[in-house]
Amino acid sequence: MPHWIEQMEGLGSAPLTVQAQALSVSDIDPLNQLIHPVFFPEAPADSIDLQRIYELNTRYAADRREWGARGRLIPQDTPKIDNLQMVPIESYFKIGEYEMQKMMERTSGNGDLYKQLLAKDIPGRVNGLVGANYRRAEVDAMEAWAKGTITAKNPQVGTTQVLSIGIDSSRIQTAGTAWNDGGTNAYNDLMAWLRDGEAVVGEISAVHLRQATFNAIQADSPNPIPGAQTALSPSRRLIEQVISDELGHPFRFLINERTVDVFDDGGTAVTSTKIWPAQYVAAVPASNVIGRTYKAPVVRGAELAAAFPDAGIDVQGMVVYHSTENEGRTAVVECQANWLPMPEERFVWTINAGV
Repeated sequence: MPHWIEQMEGLGSAPLTVQAQALSVSDIDPLNQLIHPVFFPEAPADSIDLQRIYELNTRYAADRREWGARGRLIPQDTPKIDNLQMVPIESYFKIGEYEMQKMMERTSGNGDLYKQLLAKDIPGRVNGLVGANYRRAEVDAMEAWAKGTITAKNPQVGTTQVLSIGIDSSRIQTAGTAWNDGGTNAYNDLMAWLRDGEAVVGEISAVHLRQATFNAIQADSPNPIPGAQTALSPSRRLIEQVISDELGHPFRFLINERTVDVFDDGGTAVTSTKIWPAQYVAAVPASNVIGRTYKAPVVRGAELAAAFPDAGIDVQGMVVYHSTENEGRTAVVECQANWLPMPEERFVWTINAGV
């Protein structure tokens, strides 16, 4: 039997799903904007089983031939195919018997009043679930881009498993000498890496990195200001201009020090964690697109869409649903998204700079 919360107006699975899907990524945290939708725009997927076909970068050039002879055979290449399966992103909250008991006491036993108080509280808590799911997609997107891996954590016991997404290792490099080592020059290392990268991914309009890595580059950057003191480091804007002049097109640094609270294990303890992995530098192509956020249908979303055809439910979006525990004494509100941010190999060019 459905919990009485689901039967209240506006608190059923359908209206809460519509609310969750109306919440845009810019609404999650206006002061700490999530950025993965910029680099990983959404793409619908028909299934949780993804078959990713990498676009081939071969650009064959034909040859001249003698009159009456055959020309150059162009081989039919077989694309590299990876079989991947996404697992759900899901968060939930509980409203237990004790919480309802205390609220009942606060309202002097007025059952209708305490239900109204709960009704005001639940939509805001659902928004919190949506935000938590979006942040998981953000963390996964950044790790997949920088390292070519995704770390899966069991939310019940906290065990983790690092999974490779199959990006060619030549595109995810490690500096032979850390860029802040006294025996090397971080600015020169960056420029060499950028020039190599432009031959692979095309024009590089920016790099994504942490502040410490930029500091090493800034410390070794030449100062083109006539008469500038030797010890005076050029500004970030000036370095960007110098690199733009060197590359022949606009260039900028995207320094990412944003954080999210990641759960330590199967409990409620969290650690404030930087979204962008330390020491990694990633090239940003001129298009800004690194990959796609694949969104597969959620079976309960399809059930809601069929039951409420006029609600406008997106079966591939965030889906909110109810369940119960402890013989109905506890109401559980869950939010699920079958989403997987995945970089395209042809746009990946990253390096662990060692700083």
